[in-house]
Amino acid sequence: MHIKRSKMPMTWPLPRKGKKTKFLAVPSHSFNNGISLLFVLRDMLGIVKNRKEARYMVLQKLIKVNNKVRMDENFPLRVLDVVTIGNENLNYKLEIVNKKFKLREISEKEAGIKIVKISGKKVLGKNKIQMNLDDGQNFLTKEKFSVGDSVIVNTKENKLEKIIPLKEGVIIEVTLGKHAGKRGKLVGFENLPREKNYIVKIEDREVPLPYKAILAVENGK
Repeated sequence: MHIKRSKMPMTWPLPRKGKKTKFLAVPSHSFNNGISLLFVLRDMLGIVKNRKEARYMVLQKLIKVNNKVRMDENFPLRVLDVVTIGNENLNYKLEIVNKKFKLREISEKEAGIKIVKISGKKVLGKNKIQMNLDDGQNFLTKEKFSVGDSVIVNTKENKLEKIIPLKEGVIIEVTLGKHAGKRGKLVGFENLPREKNYIVKIEDREVPLPYKAILAVENGK
């Protein structure tokens, strides 16, 4: 599936007007907060010229996302996902800088972990709790956690490393909206009729943000 360049989300790092490519590939899902592997390989890294070359790379198992081989050039990358290219183990993390997606080259060690929001929990039996993550992963754990907390996942060993509670004092990364890509400290909450906002101090301002726009990334000091 493709969209016109003029209709692409504001986070995509390309000019909205241009003669080179009128239509752009969209991810198979997570359209509003992700970009496709094809977009990454062709439009951001420039290591392939077209979909055919990108498809060849994924079918040859040369592309990993969070240390898992992906064989679909439309597979979406979301903020803080890591893509590994080829046998050289070149690793890039997807971040938001100045409201735009940007790839940052990282070390192999950094490429082995990922911070993910906890989106749900399910009690399966005595001392059996299933942790559901925002990226679709599930883990059985005995650790105490709440929906909205974050977890550091070791993607090489597929195990949980640490839980980061969503509570006052925690460091927040903003993932959506005009403050996307910025970090701040969670300092309070604002109760609304049907939900609540999270008050995050960014630089010298306190900004109310919705649940979907925040990710706990570091315990406060």
